[in-house]
Amino acid sequence: MIFLRRLIFTIFILSCVTGSYAQEVKNKEPKEKKIKKKKKKSKKESSPKKEKTKKEPKEKKEKEPKAENEEGDDKNFGPIFDGASISVSAGVNIYYGDLSEYNLFPKFSEFNKSSNSAFKFSIAREIKWGLSAKLNYQTGKLEGTRKTGKNSSTISFENNFFNISLQPQLLISDVLFKKNDSRRLKIYANLGIGYMWYRSQQYDTRTLNTKDYEGYVEVEGTESQSQKVLSDKTAKAKTLTIPYGLSLVYKYNQKMDIHLDLTQSSTTTDRLDAFSRGWTAKDKYNYLGIGLTYNFNRTSADAPKKRSKKDNINKFNDESSNSPSATTSNSNLIPSTTKESKKGLFGKKNKKSSKEDELLNVRLKLFETQLKLFEMQYLLGK
Repeated sequence: MIFLRRLIFTIFILSCVTGSYAQEVKNKEPKEKKIKKKKKKSKKESSPKKEKTKKEPKEKKEKEPKAENEEGDDKNFGPIFDGASISVSAGVNIYYGDLSEYNLFPKFSEFNKSSNSAFKFSIAREIKWGLSAKLNYQTGKLEGTRKTGKNSSTISFENNFFNISLQPQLLISDVLFKKNDSRRLKIYANLGIGYMWYRSQQYDTRTLNTKDYEGYVEVEGTESQSQKVLSDKTAKAKTLTIPYGLSLVYKYNQKMDIHLDLTQSSTTTDRLDAFSRGWTAKDKYNYLGIGLTYNFNRTSADAPKKRSKKDNINKFNDESSNSPSATTSNSNLIPSTTKESKKGLFGKKNKKSSKEDELLNVRLKLFETQLKLFEMQYLLGK
């Protein structure tokens, strides 16, 4: 009987202690919050004017640069420049004609001999439905070398020209692929008409004697000589051109694009190389260049959009669910989008969960002490 009374008495005392400790832990936080609130109120009442004076200059400083940035990013040059752009590119010209030793493309080892530098300047404007128009100015040089027969000598030529053309172009990437706002690469197909002004000189590769020419006049007294002397005071030769090709445009940022230009120009003459045969096709040349494009009134809304991680996950989930070979094992590879509570060294726990954990730890420790006391009393009773 004595043992049971002692045991009941100790359990009663311990339960009272645990209850009072838990209430103290719960009541500490609201008291601390009340004290902090009182301190904040007293500070606000003591210095309201100072805060107002401090906030006003900050707001002004923050508003001014924002307005400047908005003007700088979304500059509007007027309705005339809506959809307008300027592009500059540099590349190489490749000649195709009677004096070219290749049919499709020159060999890599002979590329320097068959290609020449070129420059292109363009003004473009969007119209509607992916259709736009482009005005081009191109200048450059053409060269070629070939042995026209087994017993004939090797002939070379040089051609200096400039070309002006007008090309309507159509956005075909939206036709070939699904429309996507986050796609940066666009493909344009173009076809147009132009005019070419040029001077060409054909000569013997070994002796360098001039054999024929276009856009030049012979100096008097050299007509009977093997080495002809030419004067370029006469007007340049002219021909009609039909340019066609593709343009790959990569949207780099809000205003700037990077483009790759692949254009072939067919002419209505066989005298670009100052050499002609009755049974051969008309001369033509290719332009391969890379350049930059500046878009005038393009705003931040037209800037390239980045794909979010959620969009990529949803796309992956849709593809895996629609594919016939999708199995349950694929579900382990798909990352879950639900937010889980962070745990570990770098995870932040909620304040409520941490307080509950503290209370549980206290109760467990008190329960352990109760068991130890019970064991001691049992041993002493024996």
